[in-house]
Amino acid sequence: MTDKGDLLYDPTAEPRILAAGLAPRLASLQGTRAGILDNSKANAGTLMLAVVKRLKERYGVRDVVKREKGIAGPPSPSILADLTTCDFVLVGSAD
Repeated sequence: MTDKGDLLYDPTAEPRILAAGLAPRLASLQGTRAGILDNSKANAGTLMLAVVKRLKERYGVRDVVKREKGIAGPPSPSILADLTTCDFVLVGSAD
């Protein structure tokens, strides 16, 4: 409570620790489908497309599914559904 009578709330919380296992490692990238989740950071999509291009040339990645999320936060269920068709997914980059 402030001296003006306003009630203030502390927005902090204890961190949640979620147990999640790692995805199994791919034996090979040959013939795989790459996914890109572009987080709309500057040049993130361009960078990841360049990475996938190299993966196609060097390791035989077959094709790519690229989706963008225009907001911070989790992607929409439809974007996640599209990316579940991929063997692996590259996710955004920082500024």
